[in-house]
Amino acid sequence: MASEMFCPECGSKIKAGLSFCPNCGHKLSQINASTKKDDSTITESSLQRSGNATAVQQPKKPLDKRLIGAFFVIIVIIVGGYFGLKDYYQPQKQFNRIITAMGNPDKSLAKYIKTNDPTLQNKISDKNLKPIQKYFEKNKQALAELKTTLQQGSTYNNTYSIEQSGKAWLFFPRYKVNVAAAYVTLSTNHSGVTFYQDGKKLTTTTNANYSKKVGPVFPGLYTFKSGGTISGKKLVNTSNSTLVSGSQNLSLNLRIATFTISGSKGSTVYLNNKKVGVLNNSGKLKFKDYPISNNLSAYLTLQVSGKTVKSKTVNVSNKLAYGYQTISPSFEGVVSKSDAEELLGNAFSGTEYGTEDSATAELFVGQESNSSYNDLLKFFDSFKTNDNIETYNSEISKINSVTPSGKNKAIVSYSVKYTFTTSGDSGDSTKVQQFTYPNAEIVKQNGEYKIQTIGVTQSADWEKDYSD
Repeated sequence: MASEMFCPECGSKIKAGLSFCPNCGHKLSQINASTKKDDSTITESSLQRSGNATAVQQPKKPLDKRLIGAFFVIIVIIVGGYFGLKDYYQPQKQFNRIITAMGNPDKSLAKYIKTNDPTLQNKISDKNLKPIQKYFEKNKQALAELKTTLQQGSTYNNTYSIEQSGKAWLFFPRYKVNVAAAYVTLSTNHSGVTFYQDGKKLTTTTNANYSKKVGPVFPGLYTFKSGGTISGKKLVNTSNSTLVSGSQNLSLNLRIATFTISGSKGSTVYLNNKKVGVLNNSGKLKFKDYPISNNLSAYLTLQVSGKTVKSKTVNVSNKLAYGYQTISPSFEGVVSKSDAEELLGNAFSGTEYGTEDSATAELFVGQESNSSYNDLLKFFDSFKTNDNIETYNSEISKINSVTPSGKNKAIVSYSVKYTFTTSGDSGDSTKVQQFTYPNAEIVKQNGEYKIQTIGVTQSADWEKDYSD
């Protein structure tokens, strides 16, 4: 609102905007101009103060909540990551991962291995370490022994030791297995023979005394092979060899041999897992001039009660090296011919003397309650009551066959020779008879072979009389 004005001359109250005082006529234009200037000054000053007041009272902006949230997320990740890595790199957990990888070819092993051999150090890779993994995968007991030895801080087979090797993420000790290098020298007995390592050609011999040193390589399971044409015949010698640290020699001579596989008639014969024939009625199959490799192995299979029974695997090469020309793979828990002969021989000779030899009953399943045991006692007792028989004895003359009949059971065919000395009016005489028992049953109980039944015989195979 405009301020009240008074005439400077007469003091009368006047209205703003008048040029002259209505009371005395005094000129008022100078007063109006001064008033307008003061009003303007007041207005501008007021506006300036108002503006300054507004600037001073303006509030500060708050911090962005997203920045605060991101900061806390980063802190959580860092702390969680540290404790997660600390747990992952615990020595025992690292050790467990190492042992698992060493026994599993499907796992990566290179990151856990080191070696002091500078040449071998450059060969560290998952591919080159497969022989270690194949060996321990096949030999679980050896893997268990490795684990125990390394946990004790010792060296296994002078080959494997565990050591700290740097740090992971700058904070956590990292552990690796230090592996010693292996070397092998291959040799053969002919020139023109090619050596192979796991299918890869190494070299070809130029003379019969040629040898090839392979290494350094990592220890483990390797397949070495030699192959060549000798006297027009292609020969191959394959050896699945386990290399250990240090140096070793491996002979891959090319040779042939003649041998016979024997067992139950009708059994199927396998050489190096390949079916090669069937045993004849005599339970035999002969091989002539057969190529012999270091790992030539044989086993039999037989159908028993609708099921296929497999024998133990025999190393033919080793048997031939010890002079055996006839090789007889045995079945698990099935009595051998020699053991059957001894067992039956003791049973017959023991029961000849009746119950005086109580240990004989222990050869039978059920001991004194076994029907075959009691039948033998009665059989020999009948000779004692025969006044014409002066002496008698029995002898197991032959084990004809041993046929698996199930787990820990076998049917045994055997022959017994009986000799009797008789007296009469015409003088003394000796009679010899042989009987065959085709169906005796021998079982394995608690690690020992026992007679279930002695079998039944019908008539003598032959008999002979000798008179004085």
